[in-house]
Amino acid sequence: MKNDPIVAEVRSIRDELAAQCGYDIKEIFRKLREQQAESGLKYVRYPARRVALAEDVRASNADRKTG
Repeated sequence: MKNDPIVAEVRSIRDELAAQCGYDIKEIFRKLREQQAESGLKYVRYPARRVALAEDVRASNADRKTG
């Protein structure tokens, strides 16, 4: 596989950030959110999507068959 310099740069930055945060995912996201707040840019945050339970999926499929 050919080495892509852009992918290599992104991976290098990712590893540097992770190392600075002790590879703690909560700390990584805290730091990223802090940087977002300091940037002055507006970011879009979508509400979390509800995970469909197997019961809900079966009921929905049953409704389609009878509907």
